[in-house]
Amino acid sequence: MSYNPSQNYVAANKAGDTFTGKITTTGKAAAYAAKTANYTLTSADEYIEATTAAITITLPDAVANSKSLFNIKNSSSGTVTIATTSSQTIDGAGTFPLPIQYQAISVISNGTNWSIF
Repeated sequence: MSYNPSQNYVAANKAGDTFTGKITTTGKAAAYAAKTANYTLTSADEYIEATTAAITITLPDAVANSKSLFNIKNSSSGTVTIATTSSQTIDGAGTFPLPIQYQAISVISNGTNWSIF
């Protein structure tokens, strides 16, 4: 068994290796950004908070971003619109409104379109 501290992993080197002890991780930092104007998501985005009403958050291409997950929240007092590209859909619709303050959705690409979870 070996430990590589520069890459933070433990590897079993041969059959029968065992590990006894404690492994502690620091976790993953979430990619969070607050937006006050229209914005098109990129593959680097994860959590987006729309802090200004009447803006549009556009999802990237679902085909090029298969299995990508985005979390979008409306913290403004007005409607934020989630839009798509290339005639793709969000659960069958071309756009999805978030009209309620603090409303949030998670969307994932199925490789063709976007699904809400």
